[in-house]
Amino acid sequence: MLSRVSILFFLLTWSLTLGAQRARQAEIWHFGKGVQLSFADGSPQLAGPSAMDAYEGIVSLSDTTGQLLFYTNGGGRPPGSDQSSGIIWNRNNEVLYDMRGAEGGGFSARQSSIAFPDPSGVAGSYYLFTMEEEEFDLGGSIPGQPEGRGLSYFRIDMNLNGGLGGVALADQRVYTPAYEALDATPMANAPGYWVICHNQARNVLVVTPVTAEGVGTPVEQNLPFPVRGKLEFSPDGTLLYTSGRLLDFDPTTGRVGAVRNTFPNASPVACFTPDSRYLYYTESRPPLGELIVRYDLRDFSRQDLEVLRRSNSEIVIASSPFQLGPNGNIYFLEQRVQPLVTGYVLSEISCVSSLDPVVNRGIIDLADFRGEGFLPQSLPQYVDAIFKRPVVEDTLRLDTAAWQLCVGTSQTLRGREPGLEYLWSDGSTADTLMVTMAGTYCVTITGGCQPTVDCQEVTLDALAITATLAGTEDRGCDGVFALVNVSTQGRVDSILLTASAETGQTVAFPVNAGQVAIPLAGATNLLQVTAFGPCGTVTSESLSVAVAERFIPRLLVGADNDFCAGSTLTISVVNDGTIPFASILWNDGSTDSVFMDDAELEVEYFADVTSACGDTERVVFDGEIAEFCDCRDEIPQLITPNGDGTNDFFRLFTNCPVNQYTLQIFNRWGGRVFSSTDPAEGWDGRKDGTPQNSDVYLYRMAFRYPGEEEMQVREGQFSLVR
Repeated sequence: MLSRVSILFFLLTWSLTLGAQRARQAEIWHFGKGVQLSFADGSPQLAGPSAMDAYEGIVSLSDTTGQLLFYTNGGGRPPGSDQSSGIIWNRNNEVLYDMRGAEGGGFSARQSSIAFPDPSGVAGSYYLFTMEEEEFDLGGSIPGQPEGRGLSYFRIDMNLNGGLGGVALADQRVYTPAYEALDATPMANAPGYWVICHNQARNVLVVTPVTAEGVGTPVEQNLPFPVRGKLEFSPDGTLLYTSGRLLDFDPTTGRVGAVRNTFPNASPVACFTPDSRYLYYTESRPPLGELIVRYDLRDFSRQDLEVLRRSNSEIVIASSPFQLGPNGNIYFLEQRVQPLVTGYVLSEISCVSSLDPVVNRGIIDLADFRGEGFLPQSLPQYVDAIFKRPVVEDTLRLDTAAWQLCVGTSQTLRGREPGLEYLWSDGSTADTLMVTMAGTYCVTITGGCQPTVDCQEVTLDALAITATLAGTEDRGCDGVFALVNVSTQGRVDSILLTASAETGQTVAFPVNAGQVAIPLAGATNLLQVTAFGPCGTVTSESLSVAVAERFIPRLLVGADNDFCAGSTLTISVVNDGTIPFASILWNDGSTDSVFMDDAELEVEYFADVTSACGDTERVVFDGEIAEFCDCRDEIPQLITPNGDGTNDFFRLFTNCPVNQYTLQIFNRWGGRVFSSTDPAEGWDGRKDGTPQNSDVYLYRMAFRYPGEEEMQVREGQFSLVR
C-alpha cells in the first residue's frame, strides 16, 4: 500500500482564501446602466440599485473592509448629448460630484478612470485619474480644450459630507494630448504609484509618478512600434501589455524596458492572472469568431480555451476587457447578437492559473437591464496589484516526483491545488500529511479547480563532504595555489573553500564540486571545505599546506650590528627568496644594493624593496648607533684640597656621560663623610663644613654608561693630604 502525499507547495490560491486574502477593494462593482454586483460571498451576485450610467472606463472602489467608497463613469459629454456627463457617485448612489461634461475623462475612453489611495497616508484621501476619449471633439471641442483634457486627476476626501465623501481638488490637468488608455501600479521602493498613458501622435508612453509629495512631472518614453489601445500592468508591476506586445517594466524607476514578446492577433481585452504568470486575451479566428487564448509567460506556450460563438445563428463577442475579480477569477461581458435581439451576459474564467482553466459562460444574464442605450463596454478597472498573489507551481498529475527528506526531520506535505476533499493512500482525509520515512505518498484532491492525483517519492538525504589535497601549483606572480579535490554526497546548494594562513588572512569563494584552486598566503595554511544544503551544513577535516616564502629581502650589516655615531655604516640588501628584486629605494633616495654613509643618531635607515611581481616590502636597520663609544674612567688615589686647582676634589673622571650615578665616602671607622648622585659633584675633604684630617678614606661608586645594561661599580681607598 502506498504511503502518503506529494504536492510540495503551499496553497495560496484565491478559492481557498475567500476571507482575509480576498481583494475587498474590488468587492462591489457598478457598471453599465444601473448594474451592481457584489462579491461579498465570494462569487458575483446581482445586488441593489445603481446610479451608474457608463459606456467604458469605470471605477467602483471599496475600502479594505469591502465597504463601497465611490464609483464613477470617469467622464462624459456636455449637456445636450445622448450620453451622461461625468459623474462621481457616493455609496448611497447620490451625486458626489458632477463633471458637467467639461471635466474628467471621456465617456467612451477604453480606460477613462482609475483610483487608488493617497500615498501620503492621509486617512480617507484618494486619487482619481481620468483619461480623454479619441472622439473628444465630436460635435465640436470644448472652449479652452482644443486637444481635449488628456490625463487629469481629482482628489477625493472621504471625510467630507459626513463620511460620504467630497472632491477636495478637481480636474487637475497633467498631460495632453492623451486618449483612451490609462493604468497604474505601485512603486517598488517607496509609497507611491506610477500612472501610465500614451501619446499616439508622438508614439510615446507617458509615466507620471504619484508620491506623498503629490503628482510629479510626466516622463515620455519612446517606443519602437505604434502605440494605441489599452494599457495593462501585471499585478506584480514588472510587465506591461499594450498594442499586442509584452514589455518589461521597472516598478522601482518607472522605466519601460524591452519587448518580451509579441502577440500579433491579440485583442485589446488582455488580462494577467493574479500571479502574473499567464496572459489571457481574445483573438479573431474566422470563421469561428472570437477565441479565448492563454499564454504562459515563462515560455510563451499557448493554450486555446474557448470559442465564444455558440451557434451559427448568432454573433458573440467579448464586449468588455477581461478584468480580475476579488476571488482571483477573470470576468468579461459577452454581447450575443441573434436575429432581432441583442443580449448581454457576465462570463467567468475560473482556475486561471491551474493546468485546466474553466470558462463558465453566462453565469449572470443581464436581460433585466436590457434597454435603449444599454451598451456596456467595460467592467470596473482597478490597480491590479490589489489582486497580486504568489506563483503556485503546476500540479503534477499521476507523475511521481522525487523529494529528499533530511535524516532525522519531518516534512508536511500539502496539496498545491485547492480542494474540498482529500484522500491519501493510507486512507487519511486531512488536507496535510506529515512524513518522516522514505516511501511513495499519493493524494487525490477533489472539489477544487480540477480533480488531481499527485504522488511523491520521498528519499532520505544525508549531507557529506570529503576534501583531499591534490598538490600545489606555483603560478609565478599570481602566487602559489593549493589544488583541492572535493566530493560530496546528498543535496548541495553551494560549496565554500576557505584558506586560513598563519597571518590570519582568509580567502573564501563558492565553487562547484570537483577540483578547485585557492591562493595560499603565509608559511602555513589550513584548508577547509564547507558544503551548504537543504539538510544543513558540513565541514571537511582541515588540510595543512606549508608554503615557503618567495620574496624575502633582508639587510646585511656588520658582525655585531652596533655602530658609533660618525663611524662608517655599510648596509647591503640581500634576497633569501626566489622572486628577484626589481628595484631598491633607500631612505636617502639612493638606489644601489649597498648603502654606505656616516652613522647618525636618530636617523631611520631603511630600504623599500620591490620584487619583479610588484610587491614592495620595507626592510629596516635595527642595529644600535651609540652616541659615545670606548668610554674610559679614572678615580683619584690622592686629593689635596688646598684650592690650588689640582687634586682639590674626589669624584669620577670619564670621557662619557653616566646615568644612575652614586658615590659614598667613609672614614677608617666606617663613618660616612660624603654622598652624592651628581657625577659632577666631588668631595672637597669637608664634612658639614669642617675640614677632615689627612688620612686614608674608603669609597664606593656605581654608575651606568649610555647604551649599557650593566652597572659599573668601583670600590677602593684614597688618601687625603693637607
